[in-house]
Amino acid sequence: MAAKGLYCSIILWDLSQSEQTVTSLRKHLRDYAVDAYSRIPGLRQKVWISSTGPEGELWGAVYLWDNEESAYGRPPAVSRVGELIGYRPTRREYFSVEAAVEGVSAVGELMAGLGLAYQGPAAVPLGRPREYAPGADAPVIPMAEIEPDTRS
Repeated sequence: MAAKGLYCSIILWDLSQSEQTVTSLRKHLRDYAVDAYSRIPGLRQKVWISSTGPEGELWGAVYLWDNEESAYGRPPAVSRVGELIGYRPTRREYFSVEAAVEGVSAVGELMAGLGLAYQGPAAVPLGRPREYAPGADAPVIPMAEIEPDTRS
């Protein structure tokens, strides 16, 4: 099996300065985001995450990408959560994936054999990635129209 790269990004928003809440953002997932992200080339998996409690509310996602450019580049055109929340993410973390595995599942095996651990001892994890970091006066990223789902 040929070695394949896998890249992870974790994007988080502290919702303390937003009118949005974890509960209100769930509607966005149901009505739009899950379907829109299911059609992004190079996105292996996106897991939306949240945290609520006395320390406040956090919203974000863990992304697994097939290539470095997608992982550390401009957000996908389907991304609308920044507009809903009202500001850019409050935290961004980027990682090289050393290994990935999924447990026994009715869904099937998706990630076995991916990651730096399978590329040999010389595989070098990424340093600080070349991420898209817009300036304070950067225009809002235009959102592309989503093509209708043609999967059967």
